[in-house]
Amino acid sequence: MSVLSYLTLLLAPFFFLVQVQGCLATDCPSEETVQQELKKTFKKDISVVKIQPSLVSELCEIQVKFKGQNRILYTDPKGEFLITGFIFRSSDGINITKEAIADLNRFTDSDLRRLEDLAAFTVGSKGEVVYFVTDPQCPYCKKAEEIVTHMAEAEELQLKILLFPLGFHKGAKEQCISVICDNKGLEGLDSGYKSENQCHEGKTKIEDTLRFMKQKGITGVPTYIFTDGQYHSGVLKEKAMKKRLGLSKDETDQKGSE
Repeated sequence: MSVLSYLTLLLAPFFFLVQVQGCLATDCPSEETVQQELKKTFKKDISVVKIQPSLVSELCEIQVKFKGQNRILYTDPKGEFLITGFIFRSSDGINITKEAIADLNRFTDSDLRRLEDLAAFTVGSKGEVVYFVTDPQCPYCKKAEEIVTHMAEAEELQLKILLFPLGFHKGAKEQCISVICDNKGLEGLDSGYKSENQCHEGKTKIEDTLRFMKQKGITGVPTYIFTDGQYHSGVLKEKAMKKRLGLSKDETDQKGSE
């Protein structure tokens, strides 16, 4: 695998399953040292934002910015090795790398206002707002959509749909544009509606959505964005959604995601 392929920074990651003991007082290399190693190794414009001890003993977490996105790499205390990939905590299966990236890319109040502009349509009019990022050809999105639309119809949340067609889904982008241009809403999304109407407004909204989501580190669907700025990628069960929104006291479903 070439060095360039690693610059996807977790799109095709290695996976580390570890029992995290807690943050230890690991000595980390200086930002200058790591910056030099990144430039020498990857030969790309990757900027070091911060270096701090990782939750894993003897590893340091490097917060970097690459192509406008906040990402995380790891290194040893001497800065001799650069590691890309996810680290999972074996005790509960939590992806601590993914959680850290999500925290770095937390949506600000300004970002949330931007989501209002990018939303293709809304389902429901009561309850806490949830922004739902989806693709018309994604089977997991359909499963997630059934749950959140049911909750929206039950007035448990207000669902704002953002269309994010994945590049490998042939015709998905044109479908999304058609749904917006012909004002087909949820019915059009569910039915796979597509027309020749590829209006400028629809094209612009989809392109802006794709660009903005990628800048925030979101590359997959379904993704839920909450009003506290946090987001979750992957299907959430109804119990987990209700717990997340403070609608249920059920503590039995701790993970709640698939």
